[in-house]
Amino acid sequence: MLDRIREGSQSLWVKVFLVLIALTFALAGIGGYIANQPEPAVAVVNGEDITQVEFERAVESERNRQQQQLGDFYEQLARDPRYTQRIRAQVVNDLINQKLLEQAARDRGLRASPEQVKAAIRDISGFKVAGQFDNDLYLTTLRSMGYTPDGFAELIRRDLITQQLVRGIVGSEFVLPSEVDNTLQLLGQERSGAFTQIAWEDYRDQVEISDADIETWYNQNLQNFAVPEQVKVEYVLIDGAELAEQLEVSEEDARAYYEGNLSRYEDAPRYRFSHILIESGDDAAAAEAEAEALLAEIEQGADFAELAQANSDDIFSGEQGGDLEWIEPGTMDADFEEAAFALENIGDITGVVETSFGYHIIKLTDKEEGSVTPFEEVRAEIAENLREQQVQNRYYELQQEVAKLAFEVPDTFSAVTEATGLTAQTSDWISEGSARGALAAPAVVQEVFSNEMITDRFNSDIIEISDTESVVVRVVDHKDATTQPLSEVTDQVRQALTVERAQELALQRADAIATAVRSGEATDAEFTEVSNATRQSSEYPRMVVQTLFGMAAPAADSSNIDTVTLENGDIAVVRLDSVSAGQVDAEQSVQLQEQLLNNYSQEVYSAVINALRGDAEIEMLLSSNSDSLEP
Repeated sequence: MLDRIREGSQSLWVKVFLVLIALTFALAGIGGYIANQPEPAVAVVNGEDITQVEFERAVESERNRQQQQLGDFYEQLARDPRYTQRIRAQVVNDLINQKLLEQAARDRGLRASPEQVKAAIRDISGFKVAGQFDNDLYLTTLRSMGYTPDGFAELIRRDLITQQLVRGIVGSEFVLPSEVDNTLQLLGQERSGAFTQIAWEDYRDQVEISDADIETWYNQNLQNFAVPEQVKVEYVLIDGAELAEQLEVSEEDARAYYEGNLSRYEDAPRYRFSHILIESGDDAAAAEAEAEALLAEIEQGADFAELAQANSDDIFSGEQGGDLEWIEPGTMDADFEEAAFALENIGDITGVVETSFGYHIIKLTDKEEGSVTPFEEVRAEIAENLREQQVQNRYYELQQEVAKLAFEVPDTFSAVTEATGLTAQTSDWISEGSARGALAAPAVVQEVFSNEMITDRFNSDIIEISDTESVVVRVVDHKDATTQPLSEVTDQVRQALTVERAQELALQRADAIATAVRSGEATDAEFTEVSNATRQSSEYPRMVVQTLFGMAAPAADSSNIDTVTLENGDIAVVRLDSVSAGQVDAEQSVQLQEQLLNNYSQEVYSAVINALRGDAEIEMLLSSNSDSLEP
């Protein structure tokens, strides 16, 4: 296990921990633990289902993560159905890996104690305010995600057990000091020598090309002159962003909405409760009796908070004297709420209340009256929401209208444009790889290059490009794939052949120079000295540096020679004279040791996952190229 992690490093076990926690947040709530009805599965791993609910929530979690990471660029990516398919494939793959690790950990008898679960929950940054665990934030977050504290604790327990297995695997890796030193010496290596550059342009005038040469080269390189199938397309685009610019929300409309939906801007009364929970366990009667005894103590004047700290089975509220923070109706067990919200005065206490979690004693500790947010504070929000709703409605209406008219008058968009005010546009010639904008969407490309569209020249159905863009298209002209005739590309062929043959002459000159240098013979070539070049040196041509570091170290008092083609087509003769090992730096050694250890750990982790997959029975029920379940 890595005990120290360099700031900003991406160590494997940290990645694994975060992925497991992220997937935990994406899984189904406590309902999955108490419901008996089977859910559809997207995969079955050794007989255990990965449910559709788990999968969809994990996909949504991954989308949210990428949206936060990529910002505005995410919207462009999300329009491509292939991107969505990649996300879904990645998520189901991660869920399968997680399930395999859970099963392996369980088979090996790994466990996590309640204290470990509690410590892990307290350490989740999403539950912290100013670096400290916030119980109110913790409970609020869990409620918004559909969890109870016990349900969430069970998921964390499973993750901790899995982490034990992962740490045991990757934590067995180590790096020897000699490995670090050797790697540093190799990375920091310096090489000296020289190079000479032979320009192919110097041989251009020596090249003679006949018409027969041109024809032969053309026939041998026909793929260079292939022209793909092309179409011209007429299309009508429905763009939600353009619709939004055209729509305005009046002050009267915003106020009417506010007054008609006043309940949305009312803060309901809030109630703060404390409770003592005695879990039913295997003996419900004994648990009830214990709760009754505690109630009797409270009625005789015992301190509620002290009894909660000493006796409550709730993991966190007990430490806070039973405090559950502020609670609104609809967030707790129905039996709990029925008893709790029946309390009227601060300090009132219920009798023993039975719920699915056990037996509770509930105390009302505080309450706040409700309030109404003034219209002025929510005017902008209401206007934006109304605009979005109007855009959605108008967008949907246009989709229906355009689809209907494009079908009824199938060989023109005139009816569509006259009735909707939308504009019909016509593209230039496009191939499958050259389309831009709305026409570049994979679904559109597939449609316009289909045999039916090319043959019939009828309007397409509505094609949804994204959540806010859709289009209808019609092929108006078509060109089959072909090859440019030699008459059109003669000059291009002549130039390519000239360069090719001039480079051959330059290479012959380079080989002659290299042979002379190896033999110790004199040469009139002028060499540029290379002194103590590193792998990152930029003052010499990139390919020269790569060649220097690709050659074997020369013997004492000798040199190694090689030739290489540079980026501009010139040929270089490269001479390596000496190699100096890099220096070993203590600070760099520490950093490199962590990086090497991380690399080794990743390799081992990948090997374990591959081994688990190799031995597992995995049935994929989600189609790889669609969002639907396979039959």
